[in-house]
Amino acid sequence: MAFLPTWLKPKRSGTAISIYLTSNRLVAIDAQELTRALEQEIDERESAAQALRAFIDAQQWQGRAIHLVLNRHWYQQTLIEKPAMPEAELSQALPWCMRELVSQPIENLLFDYIDLPPGPVGQSRIAVYSSERDQLAHLVQAINFKGEVASIGVDELVIANLLSPEERGLLLHKMPGQELTVTFIHHQQWHFSRTIRGFQALDDEQMPVDQFVFDNLLLELQRSIDYAVGQLKLNPPENWYLALPQRVTPVIQEAIRQVFDIAPLSLTTATLSPLSLPALGMLKEGPRPT
Repeated sequence: MAFLPTWLKPKRSGTAISIYLTSNRLVAIDAQELTRALEQEIDERESAAQALRAFIDAQQWQGRAIHLVLNRHWYQQTLIEKPAMPEAELSQALPWCMRELVSQPIENLLFDYIDLPPGPVGQSRIAVYSSERDQLAHLVQAINFKGEVASIGVDELVIANLLSPEERGLLLHKMPGQELTVTFIHHQQWHFSRTIRGFQALDDEQMPVDQFVFDNLLLELQRSIDYAVGQLKLNPPENWYLALPQRVTPVIQEAIRQVFDIAPLSLTTATLSPLSLPALGMLKEGPRPT
């Protein structure tokens, strides 16, 4: 990772910019104005690196420290048992541990990992994140041409920073074009996610809200909790949060309240859509409890 200052382990700056990169869009938040996000589509005729450079130019962010957040288009996550070796050696050994689990030659990839709670029978586990080396190099070069790369992170990890440090939470979230996802978070750390299929229509702004039926969603939420608590031995979530399109948030809040007797809080606002939350989460990361 010679060209990366840090990956998944960022440094903070009060004047930093956080940019969330999807397959076709850039979403940015300035640390000096956390309540507003700026969005820019990536033209199909330009590369992500070109779009990133032009975006930084247009906003006059030259010389600023920039945190880059990647969505699933740019990385792969793999859960494995933690190899029995000293921590200092694990980062170097990750490529060899992953060589049978990735679809590309390991020399073409960069790897990093986070520790997870022990598995059902007490085994140590880690989540390994891999990304194409050349793709990241082009993105880093584009940023360094105008500013300074402070760190690179991934969306499912940094969004956990939006919860309180001591909190056990459940987050139901949906990005445009992606499936609905339920995530379990403890101490601002991702512990487990599960995809809930069949709710792409939540993105359809033309569909009347009263036509949505959430019985299946509520059933899948209960199944997710049962699996996380019963099989993975995670603690039950204390609080529930939503990161959904604003127009459907009130009806989903009410459906959850009626069945689970809990009032989920919305993380979105009139100026912060679900797509902006990874960029915001990257700026809110702080020391983790021990």
